[in-house]
Amino acid sequence: MRDALPLAVLVLLLLGAATVIVGVLCLTTAGLRGAHRLLHPKPRRRLPAPALPVQRRYVWVACDTPRCGHLQTPHYPAGPGRVECNHCGTVRPRP
Repeated sequence: MRDALPLAVLVLLLLGAATVIVGVLCLTTAGLRGAHRLLHPKPRRRLPAPALPVQRRYVWVACDTPRCGHLQTPHYPAGPGRVECNHCGTVRPRP
């Protein structure tokens, strides 16, 4: 049992030394990577311009089909003087 204390101290010293070595390696690697990025920057990629959604005008009209139940639903243009229900697809004259 007398030999356990020096052995424990030795293990703790070795663990501390290993921690210091790993810390130095991490700091060295981080410094080298930072210097490399400063000396050799990557060219910036241009992102494509975002496509703007086409705004379609719609009107809220009560739909005459049982599926919509005469609720006010958006109707989009479906040709000259006609609108199409967004919910059920029924085409009707523009109100």
